[in-house]
Amino acid sequence: MLVKKEEISSWDSKYRLKFINSLSGYKGVHLIGTKGKKGTTNLAIFNSIVHISSEPARIGFIMRPLTVRRDTYENIIETDSFTINHVHKSFLEQAHFTSANFNSDESEFDFCNLKEEYIENFNAPFVCESTIKFGLKLIEDMEIKESGCRLIVGEVQVISTKEEYIEEDGQLDLEKANDVSVTGLNQYSSVKKLTNISYARKEALPNFNQKKRPDNVVFDEESQSYNANILPYGTNIGAPSINLSSVSVWKSRGINSFNHVLKSKIEGIKDEYETLVKTYELNELIYNAKYSFEPIIGEVYHLYEKDNTDENFLSIIPPHTWKRKHLGSFKLSSEKVWSEIND
Repeated sequence: MLVKKEEISSWDSKYRLKFINSLSGYKGVHLIGTKGKKGTTNLAIFNSIVHISSEPARIGFIMRPLTVRRDTYENIIETDSFTINHVHKSFLEQAHFTSANFNSDESEFDFCNLKEEYIENFNAPFVCESTIKFGLKLIEDMEIKESGCRLIVGEVQVISTKEEYIEEDGQLDLEKANDVSVTGLNQYSSVKKLTNISYARKEALPNFNQKKRPDNVVFDEESQSYNANILPYGTNIGAPSINLSSVSVWKSRGINSFNHVLKSKIEGIKDEYETLVKTYELNELIYNAKYSFEPIIGEVYHLYEKDNTDENFLSIIPPHTWKRKHLGSFKLSSEKVWSEIND
């Protein structure tokens, strides 16, 4: 599938939004907590958190254009402080619904049943349910002129996490924390650690042209896992051999079987169509005939050709009692459909 710029522009706006948002792949999910000067707290879900630098420790996020009221932005500008809280599986749904359109005097903490927490007298509220969270001081507010979005950069002031998440080399194990990630706007996924690869140095570059494993080792490159135990056939050397029958013979049998089934179905459809046409013609003939009474369902009526005229007429008089040209005898069903009665 190849998609060009002109086609993207022609898409439905909601479809385009989700597709392009998914294009950049998995993104972390975080809740940004703020509090305005009037004391009202605010909580909003973001998937645009970015690392800026480690010394000093600075982290930023992308804010959409200020074309509507943005409580998160207004609170950060007023107080110079905000918190970033990792979202875990345990409160994912609550976090998701912080994106609903609440009034400026309403707190998402209350409506989404999340608890405010204050650490080390930091002004902005943390999410108590989050086990990886940090408070930041506003350093820079930059407008991205092309789109009107803003890059908000903060310097980390305080961090709260569990010691068990921190690995020996300093990295955080987000799988242990049950973190979630997102593609698009609302398609969430679990975070699963795959592997650690050593720091990239040219002199330590592996030989990527060399096979990593022997041919008889069953390893799935896509999932990067050994999968012999889930395959529907034996994979070790002692497993029964798999003998393939002649594909041409199999195809020939398949084609013959398919043709037979298809031909039977076509004949059935053809017969049904012819029956429907006959029923339609018969009913058109009777409904266009002349009669001055209302036919009773289930009773038998007789259709006659009227003398010296093209107009037929319907009667209850049986054909053996007079010498009219009899066109047929018919019965009316409850669905108001006429069917012919054979003598």
